[in-house]
Amino acid sequence: MTTLRGIIFDLDGTLVDSRLDFAAMRRELGLQNGEGLLEHLASLTDPAARQQAEAVIERHELAGAHAATWIEGAEHALHQLRSAQVPMAIVTRNMRSATDHMVKKLGIPIEHIITREDCQQVKPHPEGLLAVASYWQIAPRALAYLGDFKFDLEAARHAGMHAWLWRNDSNSEFEHLADAVFHRFEEITERLL
Repeated sequence: MTTLRGIIFDLDGTLVDSRLDFAAMRRELGLQNGEGLLEHLASLTDPAARQQAEAVIERHELAGAHAATWIEGAEHALHQLRSAQVPMAIVTRNMRSATDHMVKKLGIPIEHIITREDCQQVKPHPEGLLAVASYWQIAPRALAYLGDFKFDLEAARHAGMHAWLWRNDSNSEFEHLADAVFHRFEEITERLL
């Protein structure tokens, strides 16, 4: 078994709860349940329609950033990992301004952060994860990526990393995609310390 040398986190739904109402966002954009918001945005060829859709997503993301709170146990776990000098990063589909607001508001002790503006392709594409591995000069197989959605697990698999699921009340259907499933942050720190 490969010894893990670092961890990358998804942000919303994994470290923080921003209370984003994805169903409301999809309704406002006229999308089906489960349809990817950023994928829809990328498919729009009309500049006015794209700008309108971007405004809807950004309004919801910024509201979520202002409402964000820690997921139970995450704050303590991150400080433990930081004290132990475990490399940590965040790779998120969120926009930079909302991400920066959450990091500053909550004092998230992670400096290496990749948002959707930092990548040509967002999760489930592995670009952001592989950029972190390259920056750290750590083989992807020695890293874990923790997230709460199928895109997170798919990105980890595509990158050759350990795909870890942060289990909540509404994502049990993704367990089969995960190498490990976690309900408490203490379980995560035990694997890394």
